[in-house]
Amino acid sequence: MTESLAPYVVAKRTARAAKCDRDIKLHVPEALYDDLSTLARMDRRALSEYIRVTLEQHVYGTISVYRG
Repeated sequence: MTESLAPYVVAKRTARAAKCDRDIKLHVPEALYDDLSTLARMDRRALSEYIRVTLEQHVYGTISVYRG
């Protein structure tokens, strides 16, 4: 594993192990909802799980870039 990916992997494991006990209410256009639903089905995930995984990848990938 490269040094640049190590913080991302650790943060990702921590987030995945954490209890999902917070809600986010989000309004999106119908087309975006439909596209997200399609991607979730392709990934064999529930829509909420797909969105959570995508957010985790974005957030923890971005944090690792800022942390170096």
